[in-house]
Amino acid sequence: MEADLRRLASALSLSADITDEALHILAEVGSKAHGKGQVPQLCCVACIYVAVTKSRFQETEDDSSPDSVNVFAPCVTLQDILTKANANIVMLFHAMKTSHCMEDASSHVREAYSQLQRKYCIVAALHLKFEKLFAAIFQENPSPFSSSTTNTVTPRMKQSWLIFLLAKGKVLQGNPELVLNFHLLLCCLAHIIRWTPSFLLRPPYADVILEHLEDGLPDKEDSGTVPVLVGSILKVLCTEMGCGYDDVESVYHSCWIRYTQTLPVKEGLPELSWLETEYRSLYLLEGDIDETTFLHHDRHLISPSSDSDEASGIPHTSQTDPLCTPVRTAMTTVQQLKNILNSAQDEPSSTLKTYFNNCSTDPTEGILQRVSALKTAFVSRFLQATGDNYRDIAEQRCHLAIRMYYRVMEAMLKMEEQRLNTSDFSNLLNKDTFHRSLLACSVEVIMTTYGVCWTPMLYTMATTDTNTSFPWILDVFELKAYDFFKVLETFILAEPKLTKEVIKHLQHIENKILERVAWREGSPLYEAILTSEMPRPSFQTSPGSRVTNGSIPHSSTASEMYLSPTRFSAAQQSPYRSPSSASSRLHCRSPGPHRRKSQSLQLFYNKVCKLAYMRLQSLCKLLCVSAEMEHRIWTALEFCLLHRPELLKNRHLDQIVMCSVYAICKVSGCDTKFKSIVAAYKNLPTASQTVYKEAWISGEEYDSIIGFYNRVYMQTLKNYILRFTSPDVMPQLSPLPCKSPSRFSQSPVITVPGRSNFYISPLRESPFSSPVRRELLSPGQMTPRTRALYSFGEGLGSSEKLRAINESMRAAAAGKRTSPGQPRSQKRLKFDADSTDTNGTTTKSSTTNGHGVSNGNSSEHGNGTTADLTSVTRSAWSLSTAKSPIKITRQSPKK
Repeated sequence: MEADLRRLASALSLSADITDEALHILAEVGSKAHGKGQVPQLCCVACIYVAVTKSRFQETEDDSSPDSVNVFAPCVTLQDILTKANANIVMLFHAMKTSHCMEDASSHVREAYSQLQRKYCIVAALHLKFEKLFAAIFQENPSPFSSSTTNTVTPRMKQSWLIFLLAKGKVLQGNPELVLNFHLLLCCLAHIIRWTPSFLLRPPYADVILEHLEDGLPDKEDSGTVPVLVGSILKVLCTEMGCGYDDVESVYHSCWIRYTQTLPVKEGLPELSWLETEYRSLYLLEGDIDETTFLHHDRHLISPSSDSDEASGIPHTSQTDPLCTPVRTAMTTVQQLKNILNSAQDEPSSTLKTYFNNCSTDPTEGILQRVSALKTAFVSRFLQATGDNYRDIAEQRCHLAIRMYYRVMEAMLKMEEQRLNTSDFSNLLNKDTFHRSLLACSVEVIMTTYGVCWTPMLYTMATTDTNTSFPWILDVFELKAYDFFKVLETFILAEPKLTKEVIKHLQHIENKILERVAWREGSPLYEAILTSEMPRPSFQTSPGSRVTNGSIPHSSTASEMYLSPTRFSAAQQSPYRSPSSASSRLHCRSPGPHRRKSQSLQLFYNKVCKLAYMRLQSLCKLLCVSAEMEHRIWTALEFCLLHRPELLKNRHLDQIVMCSVYAICKVSGCDTKFKSIVAAYKNLPTASQTVYKEAWISGEEYDSIIGFYNRVYMQTLKNYILRFTSPDVMPQLSPLPCKSPSRFSQSPVITVPGRSNFYISPLRESPFSSPVRRELLSPGQMTPRTRALYSFGEGLGSSEKLRAINESMRAAAAGKRTSPGQPRSQKRLKFDADSTDTNGTTTKSSTTNGHGVSNGNSSEHGNGTTADLTSVTRSAWSLSTAKSPIKITRQSPKK
């Protein structure tokens, strides 16, 4: 690969210093990349890109600012590198990840690479949407001198695209929010439509211009309001695109007006030559990709093997719905949030006010004052993080968060009232941390909904880390992570309409808290450990999971989480640990005979132990560690979590996992090197470079993971670890956590204790609704390709089976009987086989879809009742039985 790199460097006319740096990087990662089957050419491109980016940053000689650097324009752009190497940028992103080229890069190089990814994700998602919008708005005739009628880029199209690119680069400055960028694109198009003659526009945009001219309305720029004509155009665009006008109006005030002030003309559109010059200078300064080439569908920027424009140049995979483009998905997510909050209020509802009045200590004044103060703090800190011109956006998002806050609070209190049979919640509603946590969680929901972005490298929608990402909100609201953790599960239970992207984000936040943030110095977690009953980790199923062994899962409520510790009940003893372990105490705890059980601490340890075991399993699988050895490692890891929690102070859970793996393998005679453990850890999806490079020792001192193992971990656990050397003194192995699916992905179907084959599922909206509101499409709305991905019944010929069912239903309704030699017609629709219990009696399984509970014995259908094909097909979508012969399943596409 060295020869390939030298040839590419020569073709790019790179200096000797940059070439040598690229060769040095290649020597560090080349063998790893080649061993993984990485394409050598892509590895060379990655090394050259890192070397060129590194040369842009030169440290200053200012002693007062040791971290400050001077930034220079690169000697060659990434676009040139890709063109010379004939490489694709998406494949380069994969090569950067697999070859670990950025492993030893500085923070400045990493930030430049992150900005490149954010920029590409935005343009990759928006460029085809722009082309479709442009074709729907303008009446453009291809040039007669054009050699091809496909992908023709007219001057007006290029002019419009350049205006958007310059506005995005100068105003948003790399903001990764797809929704915000799309709203800016709508503002850009509205501005262009305003200065375009009506005969060059298509309906309904031409009609808006004509109506404005007939009415003779003024249309002057005003910093306080949107011009009348522009406002009318924006409303039409928002209607066509299915987005909220208030959101676009906020972007117009915060961003677009500021950009128009930099244009050389106050009326009309700037010349194309001026726009090209401006963008060229910006492109050379940043030195990454030329976004104008997206209009020409440059194969170096468009994802390879793209056979459809429905996913913004990204080929369809099993995770990509051909009818759900990234922009549509993002806008649908925002609209779902708006639908949830349409009925919510900016102040406490009448129901909430009733709850407040029923309290022995009225919390109304404190709640209103707290909300006002937190709103001021949020807007101020948001403007510091994003810029002073984002005030309208900050206030609009805080406005939505307050609505969510009051809505979820009301739902929580209703749940508490049903559980406790009381309406006096003085203790909870006067708890400051509860309200701060609830509002902070509401803010995260709003920020996540607007912050979702398309990730072409993963073919999915995801949130991108920014300077307002979690745990930023904790600092804004002066909130501790452990207190914030208490509200997460109850929040999800109280708001069942949260989208899957939001729930996934909250789960990601919870994992961050469990693995690191809650273990920071000064956390109330340590006070809870010192003053509460020792947790006994259990891994009971979460809300919505199946009930087993006749036990009903218990979900922690707001009162239990924020008002614990409560008295420890013997009936709540966890089956996870044996009673003999109840006498043991945490290493850092002082003895106390009258400790109480903390519900929040119990839940925290349940989750942190489960997360630790999942990380351990993943690491042991990569290291090919035996099941017996994994069991020993888990025993040591659990001992550390329960009895030596001080080891996690200011540290990461993964650091303790890796140290436990090495320690037990070493004393057990397994030849597993720490270098191999770190190499395996790098391949985990949750791996972070700081975990194995920066482990806290004490004070301001940090060391590598090996230094932490020698200086801290073994000094604390040496006597316990040495017990694993001999079977005679080896500790009793801890029970392994049960393998249960995540509560965010498991089926909502549950069983009822004491009833055989009896299932309950929640009432759901019809899957045959509009595709804009639902991901699941009806057969009539599917494309031929999408239809092939689904199976209706056992195949496409299942209509005969449905017809037979109808005949059976009609026969039962008419009271007909078959001949003696044939079985009688069933009096009900029988969707699964009979089952025989242990006593030999036959029981009928039954289901309910949320409309009611059925015991399987109903036979009164009424005279003339029939089940037509449509009704039976609809029933098949909501069946919850374990052995239903009629089911609809999603099949993986054939490759």
